[in-house]
Parts: sequence; structure tokens; C-alpha cells
Amino acid sequence: MSEKPATLPNMRLNVLILSLCQACLFTANAVLIASAALVGFALAPDPMYATVPVGAVFLFGMGFALPASILMKYIGRRKGFQLGLVFSISGACLSGFAVTQQSFVLFCFGIALIGVGNAFGGFYRFAAADVSTESYRSRAISYVLAGSVVAAFIGPNLVAFTKNSIIEAAFAGSYYTLALVYSISLILVSFLKVPEAKKSNVIEEKRPLREVAKQPEFLLAVVSATVGYGVMNLLMTSTPLAMNVRDMSFGLTALVIQWHIFSMFAPSFFTGHLVRIFGDLSVIGTGVVLLFLSILVSFVLGDSFLAFCLALVLLGLGWNFTFLGGTTLLTKTYRDSEKAVVQGVNDLCVFSIVTCTAILSGVLHHIWGWYILNAGATLPLILVAMMVIWVKRSRVTSPATSPVT
Repeated sequence: MSEKPATLPNMRLNVLILSLCQACLFTANAVLIASAALVGFALAPDPMYATVPVGAVFLFGMGFALPASILMKYIGRRKGFQLGLVFSISGACLSGFAVTQQSFVLFCFGIALIGVGNAFGGFYRFAAADVSTESYRSRAISYVLAGSVVAAFIGPNLVAFTKNSIIEAAFAGSYYTLALVYSISLILVSFLKVPEAKKSNVIEEKRPLREVAKQPEFLLAVVSATVGYGVMNLLMTSTPLAMNVRDMSFGLTALVIQWHIFSMFAPSFFTGHLVRIFGDLSVIGTGVVLLFLSILVSFVLGDSFLAFCLALVLLGLGWNFTFLGGTTLLTKTYRDSEKAVVQGVNDLCVFSIVTCTAILSGVLHHIWGWYILNAGATLPLILVAMMVIWVKRSRVTSPATSPVT
């Protein structure tokens, strides 16, 4: 039996709950972004491995993305999200304990558990699409991502307020506080009104993944989200290290991260409308331009605080347009019977690249420095720009292949 269309009140309530859960998720991620590399720097046997804990978040997020998607197909979204949050709470507590014990390995293991939880939380945006009407879908995804705006202000400040709450164990209190943040999400998820997973009595034709992947829109959707997230993560993760090398205070670093996260999600209040008005390809293309501008600013303005702040703001804006545009485009490429695998494969691709950039950012920054790192990030952006042109031309030649019915 296919799921009944969501009524308007339930649809908006679900989107609100998912938006609040997204806010909690990225508040926690903001804490990780602002602190994990610095904790890694303090605990690691070699400074080169400072960003390995950040990489662990994305590595396990990558590894569990597809299993999480398939599992939720059978147990439902709500139970899946609850299971993920149990992993996150456990990981946050273990990470805090690891800092008090000065154990780099234990810290990485705790962060890895948070990564497992993030694999489930990464589907908040798809859950919003699932419970929304087609006309509301792009806005629902946008509003859920917009929930992360609060993370821009709460996350870095949460680190600043809790950093020294446990004497002689900097940042331990920050990770114990994360457990409370994840617990709030666990309570919110219990009110989610998503239809439970049911076995279908109607046999819907399910295409092989390779056939789905032949669609130009599918390829662009995955590449846009993957490259946008990968470039953003590469530069964002190495920013605290780059600022630390230039003897900038943690307060300035937290401020840069704060405005970066704000710029990542604030546009989400209207990006969904832009997709509806101008189309997904225009939004993705604009995102690529913004990411190029971010890199250009780093070269033009140099090592100043203003340069880092403006570059990271543009980086966040570019991520929003490429990621949200790619996500919206992806929802047009699969049937209901295919969504678990397609969504899972998409997030597997995204987190694979994000994992690599998180792990390698510290190493590459240590070896090459901030400017070469920025220069290298332009190469995948050229690929996305070329694919936008390709898909636009393919729509002109075969317009009937774009939507999936």
C-alpha cells in the first residue's frame, strides 16, 4: 500500500520538527567543527593527524549512510532517527571521557559513534521531502536546512562557554553538553508524524541502480552535492588550523566559524523559492560561482581576519546553493520503490568525499599551506560547472527524460 499524501497541518508540523532536529544536529556539528581539530592537535601523537577525529565523523557517516537508508525503509524514519541519536549520545559521552583521559584513540572512537548518528540524521532533509506535496518539496527541504541557522550562534558559543568547564580537560565539558543537545533531538523525534514503514501490496517497477545513474540529472545531483560539500569541508576544516598558524585567537576562529555556519543555512529560508522560480540548474550554477569567489577572496585579501571571515561566508553560501540544489534535483530522479537505495548511494558518495577532505585537510595544510589548498579546490568546481552546461543541453534535446513519474 502506498503512503497517503500528507495533510497540510501534519506536513508543516513534520517539517517544523525535522527543522528543529536539524538545528540540534548542526549545533553539535558546529561544536565539532570548532573544537575537534584543536582537541586532535592536543591529543594526537603528531600534529599532522589533528583532523583525523573530524575525518572519523565523516568516515562513519559515509560507511553507515547506505545501511541507515535501507534500515529506515523497513523500520521507518522515526525509529531510524531514534536509533541514530542513541549512537550520537553515546559517542558524545565517550568523547568527553576521552578528553579527560587524554586518549586520542578513545576520542576518535567516540567521535566515530557520533558519525554513525550523523548518518541517520543526514536523512532529515529527505524525510521532509517524503512527507511533503510535490509543490512544497523544495521549500520543505529548504526549511529543514534553515533550522541549522541557530547552530551558527549556539554552536561556537556553546564551545566557548563550556570549553574550560572541566578543569585541566579543555573541551571535555563541550562534548558532555553535546549529549544533552542530542537528547533534545531524541525527544523531538518522538513527536514526528511520519507514516510507519509498510510492506507494499502494489508491485512497482524498480529499475537497477545503473539505469537510474544513466540520467544526467542524477549524475549532476550527486556531483553537485558531493563537490559542494567536499570543497566546503576541505577549506572549513583547515580554517581553524590556518588561523592558529597565524596566531589568531580561538575567539576570532569561533567568530569566523559562526558566520560561516550562518551563511551555510540562512539562505535556506529562500533557496527553496529560488529553485521553484529559477530552477535547480541555475541555483547549482550560482553556488559554483560563489565557491569560486570564496577562493578568490582568500588570495586577494591575504591573511587578515577579514579575509577568513568573508571567504568562509562565501564558502557557506556556495555550499547552500550546490547542496540544496543537488538534493532537490535528486528527488526528481527516482521512484518511491527506489528512494532508499538512491538516497543512500547519494549520501554514501557525499560522505566519501567529505571523509577524505576531512582527513586530508590537516595533512595537506601541514604540507602545502592554506593557499595551495585553496587553489586545488578550484579543479572539482570546474567539473560541476561543465556538468551544469551538459545537463542544460540534455534537457533541451530530450526534455521528457528529466522528471521521474
